[in-house]
Amino acid sequence: MRLVVARSARSAGGAACVRLSPFFRTLAAAVPPRRASVDVIWIGERAMARLNRVYKKRAGASEILSFPCAGGPDPGREIPLGEIYLCWGRLIRGALRRRVPARSYAARLLVHGLFHLRGSRHDDAPGAARMEAAEARFLRAYLPDRDVERLFE
Repeated sequence: MRLVVARSARSAGGAACVRLSPFFRTLAAAVPPRRASVDVIWIGERAMARLNRVYKKRAGASEILSFPCAGGPDPGREIPLGEIYLCWGRLIRGALRRRVPARSYAARLLVHGLFHLRGSRHDDAPGAARMEAAEARFLRAYLPDRDVERLFE
């Protein structure tokens, strides 16, 4: 899977977001389908709160939102799966709460968004357990075991 990573002018964590891009691309390359593409956009808390209010009918900023692509693939081209929006400020607070580096929590959020774009859901307890187990299995290849354990406590 190919990622296009962008950052809004008002998002915090500029240099850190840029440093995470190669790691994000490594993670995404291991997620099928290989011919798929996803846009990852770093945005600020106000923009995230606006997206959350308009599209999810929820108040406040979230750490991540994913939106599947409405269109189909062009023959012989990449399959556009959708967009993932990440909020740096919320991500940092989430990492601190879980006692993991921002890089590890960012990986967890990215993988969660990628799994959603591929059709995984956590609408009920069994679905949530399956999705978390799949995410943890995937992340063990890229993160220290201690971080994976803390991410899924």
